Amino acid sequence: MLNRFPFGPPSSSRPGVELREADFTAFGADRVPFEGGRFTLEPGAVSKPDTHQVSECWMIAQGSGLLTYDGADYPVTTGEYLFFEPQKTHFIHNDGSTPLVIHTVWWLEQE
Repeated sequence: MLNRFPFGPPSSSRPGVELREADFTAFGADRVPFEGGRFTLEPGAVSKPDTHQVSECWMIAQGSGLLTYDGADYPVTTGEYLFFEPQKTHFIHNDGSTPLVIHTVWWLEQE
């Protein structure tokens, strides 16, 4: 059987930016060792700078933008996978003319 998970309600910390976290609780407590979600940035929108203790991976599902990661700027586009080390500040600006859709997964690395 294929398991599908729903997304929670949208949340936003900036105009034009919407995050929907994935709800993995249906699979059982502590069964899924990561968290994740999908966020969308409207053209011109900028996500808030984020610095955290977890590792994170983004997949650019649609659109393009300018990623600022650890103080440097990188153009990103559809189909790219990105990995962020813990404690490295990152944010993205949708500098395109269509919505930018990013799927994200994050986890606390085990020692």
